[in-house]
Amino acid sequence: MIQQQQTYFLELYRAGMRAASDITKASLENAQRLHSQQVEALREAVDSHVRSTRQLSDAGSIADMMALQVKLAGAQAEQAADFWTRAWRNATETQVAMLGQVQSQVGQLSDKVRESYSAATRVAEQAANSSMEAMRDAERKTQQQQQHRKSA
Repeated sequence: MIQQQQTYFLELYRAGMRAASDITKASLENAQRLHSQQVEALREAVDSHVRSTRQLSDAGSIADMMALQVKLAGAQAEQAADFWTRAWRNATETQVAMLGQVQSQVGQLSDKVRESYSAATRVAEQAANSSMEAMRDAERKTQQQQQHRKSA
């Protein structure tokens, strides 16, 4: 009886640890993806800076330089918007994946808790039935002893 309860609690503990491990893994993978996006954005910014510098150094007049500055500012704003779009998309996908994992793990834990509760209930019912049977046997023996004394 106690061994069975210990087994169920050990299974609950294992399921909880698996859930925590899966969530931690998903979180670390998200951090890795975000870091990769940041490194990619940094490389793009460096490349863009090199191109911009070359183009600005080739400008022939103030008007050309101003037109190029406006064009470059628009490109930089577009790059920033693209970066944040990808970052938010990544965050959203990660949250959806983590919620799915949490729901799955909670479902598994709920099943384990139900199994443990059912097993504990069965064990308690069996113990109660055994106790009742032992009390009935003791009562029968007492009655038999009393009848035996009356007849003797």
